[in-house]
Amino acid sequence: MQNIPARKTGIFIWFGYRLPLSERVRLIREAGFETVLHWWDDSFVEEEGYTREEQTELIRREGLIIENAHLRFDHINDLWYDTLDGQAVLEGYLRDIDGLAAQEIPVAVLHPTRGFTAPPLSLAGMSRIHRLVEHAEKRGVKIALENVRSNTSLITILDTIKSPMLGLCYDCGHDFVWSKTPYELPRRYQDRLFAVHLHDNMGSNDDHLAPGEGMVNWATVRDIINASSYEGSYTLESDSAVIPAGRTPMEHLLLHYKGVKAMLFP
Repeated sequence: MQNIPARKTGIFIWFGYRLPLSERVRLIREAGFETVLHWWDDSFVEEEGYTREEQTELIRREGLIIENAHLRFDHINDLWYDTLDGQAVLEGYLRDIDGLAAQEIPVAVLHPTRGFTAPPLSLAGMSRIHRLVEHAEKRGVKIALENVRSNTSLITILDTIKSPMLGLCYDCGHDFVWSKTPYELPRRYQDRLFAVHLHDNMGSNDDHLAPGEGMVNWATVRDIINASSYEGSYTLESDSAVIPAGRTPMEHLLLHYKGVKAMLFP
């Protein structure tokens, strides 16, 4: 019988409410979560009141573990074009890897493309991905490519670059709503699963519902994860759900916490 690790539970640091960071991390811990998915970008530094490094310190001071951090993806498509903008995107990601290494955050989550129409695969783009992976190898940070609307680039990258520091971030909500063959991708890369984003939907929109509120087959998701090499948390990504008026942040967190416990813990 396979030795299944005892899973922790985690949630995205942005879980749907605009609250001071100190209050968010306190509520996350009080709801029962043990780990968080961090957001590695200073675009919200004015709103947050902390740099990403200061956020990291505050999160850990609350007793929460940062298993991985999501890199920004608003300009990721530029990476695939042989332009100065594309080079600037690469250089930004190289600095991000340095920052994660300095903070001892072991995994960077990255979207390979953005939008329904992905940019064409290119030599420039693949060369940049190679350079990013090589840099990550030197700094000891794993890169987890997340499945999005189009997975052509993701599959090509993972099948071409066989680095032990490059793997998959499996987003089951994206998979269920956008893939024609849900649950196939994490089986294909079960030995390279570095992170998970877990949330539910009804099969038509990327709703980011709590586990059990939609139509995702959670028994299948659980079995796939437990059959893989992944030893991290069951991490929920609740960042864009339509939250009913009157639901408090703690009620929202507990809904997700109870959902993951009911759906994924036998």
